[in-house]
Amino acid sequence: MRDKGIWKILAISVVLAIVTSSVAVFSAATLGEGISEKGIDEGGGEGVISLVPPPFIGVAGASEVNGESAFPEDEAGIAAYINTSQTISIEKIKTIFSKVVEVGDNYVIGITPIPDFGGDIGVHVYADTDGWIVAYLKMDEPAAKIMKWETADVNNPNIGVISTTLVDALIKAGDAAKVGINKNRIKYYDFEFPNANGMMIFIRTVPTAGSRIHQVEIPADYMLFEASYYHYIFYYSYYHNPYPYPKLKTYWDSKLKVDGNIISDAPTSYGWDGKYEWWRAFDSYKGTIETGTLHTIEISYEKTHYESNDRGSAGVATVLIYRTA
Repeated sequence: MRDKGIWKILAISVVLAIVTSSVAVFSAATLGEGISEKGIDEGGGEGVISLVPPPFIGVAGASEVNGESAFPEDEAGIAAYINTSQTISIEKIKTIFSKVVEVGDNYVIGITPIPDFGGDIGVHVYADTDGWIVAYLKMDEPAAKIMKWETADVNNPNIGVISTTLVDALIKAGDAAKVGINKNRIKYYDFEFPNANGMMIFIRTVPTAGSRIHQVEIPADYMLFEASYYHYIFYYSYYHNPYPYPKLKTYWDSKLKVDGNIISDAPTSYGWDGKYEWWRAFDSYKGTIETGTLHTIEISYEKTHYESNDRGSAGVATVLIYRTA
């Protein structure tokens, strides 16, 4: 069984939109009805936010090393940031790190684990005594790793409240440093693509056997910098013994396709009787999504045998980073 949703990204605004409904069309009329700069919608619907460069880009600001910003602009990719306007304890921030990357006189950089489907996501965090906290992925990591699935029911993933791994890392750092993080003040920016001014995330999940599609069309006069995905499957291995017939090792599979071409195929297998298995992948769509073309993205959750026990789900989050005309 196939379910369909259609997205048209219209040349109307600089937005970050997280879309979970079956149909979402952004229009000038919609914006005119009062959607404001509020970031991620905590109700799980549409949220809009501009990709805004922080004040310390290319000028003295935040902490400095030899007159330049200590933040590693040449290594960072997509980021979320905030200035708490409070003095931050470097030692307290260190407590959230699984690895300390760099320590300066008044700043620290490290990696903090954020729970997500299939395991933790390692998010880089920069913090300094001037009150800046920046959570970011490195530029060689796909932006789709910001998707935060972890709060959903993996057997029936009806995505409701949505955050991102970056926002969770900021909140974790703020809690450790005993400074409040006002979500309404969090901004996003992509250091890898400084000309990008918009980002869109859309999600499709398959909670039972079948496939679902969504379609997306990016206007021809947009500049598309990145299209990446976070593909997961959570499945059940089951040892079926239909005596006197041969014993069966059953499990599930999932494929991600664009316009009928396989982009990602989960290498699932029988693990053990009665065992749940995780698999996930993050990567670029590698040029299969282009501007000016209507694309069909399909995610499947497939039985490997008719006796496969229907537990688990599959899903994909797609992230587009672009510049409006």
